[in-house]
Amino acid sequence: MRKYRNRIIAVILGIVLFLSWLWTGKREISGEDKEIYEEALGLQEQVDELGFGGFCLADYPVAMYDGEWDHVFYDGEIKRRKPVLETFAGTAYPVEDHFEVIVPTLEQFDSLMSLAGGVEGMVSGSGYGAREQISTIWHEAFHAYQLTDHAVLGERITPEEMQEELEGQEDQEADETADMKNSLENEMKLLKETVDMVLTDTGERTDAAALAEYIDGIKEMVLEYRECRRERMAKMSQEARDAEIRCELTEGTAYYVEYSVYGMTAGAQACQERYLENLDWYEGGRGKYYRTGLAKCLILDALAPGWRETFDFTKGLDEVLEEAAK
Repeated sequence: MRKYRNRIIAVILGIVLFLSWLWTGKREISGEDKEIYEEALGLQEQVDELGFGGFCLADYPVAMYDGEWDHVFYDGEIKRRKPVLETFAGTAYPVEDHFEVIVPTLEQFDSLMSLAGGVEGMVSGSGYGAREQISTIWHEAFHAYQLTDHAVLGERITPEEMQEELEGQEDQEADETADMKNSLENEMKLLKETVDMVLTDTGERTDAAALAEYIDGIKEMVLEYRECRRERMAKMSQEARDAEIRCELTEGTAYYVEYSVYGMTAGAQACQERYLENLDWYEGGRGKYYRTGLAKCLILDALAPGWRETFDFTKGLDEVLEEAAK
């Protein structure tokens, strides 16, 4: 009896979600969503200070999906079209001969997550609102920038090739053994300890000896991390190593941009609470590489402050970090 009752509940929930999807999708784009896009555009000068050459939000169409239509912001206009991707998560997606940012409207995201019981840390009012939406737009725009302007690890992918890849295969995640998981958890703890050192020891160092001691301490932590990572990588296949390096490079740098933008709108304290307190949290799948990548970007800020100005995505973050630590 309980089994049938659970099935009935699941069906009812599905119907409610579907009806909500239709109901929210019939509305025009809201003034709030327009304001979010304008506020995101207004941060361009501050984002320019990060130093990623040629990265401009206005270069990429931003489509907000309301459940029925895409509302595409581009070149000073908002055009409505049938959705190219039905989603309630942000993404950079190939559309014809270019890449676009696609996000759900804030109302659509909030409505669906609330009815579904929410996802921890992701529901409007308890972790996801206008500031998070702005940061997500910049995160996904950075992916569009990576794909449009750079050959990531020497490989440039066209929108057509990406579309074929998305349609032809599903993302596959290799299950990790307990030994591999423990090794990676240790690496993440070392990275967080290093970031804590970078961000908490921020006093002015007019004395050359004090500055050298500070930098040497960071380098020692980086070298300890490097040895742990090398031991783990030696146990992995080349394919798995390459996948991890690529994921960390693309997602980690985009997460760094998201983190930076969130700090511009919410302040340093809120940014630290949202992004840094769980920097060493391990999870299955790709999520952990967002955090390891962010950690390495923050460490590079201390060891090589101008690293972003010459960064071209041809090397993995570890390779760049090792060069900075020499």
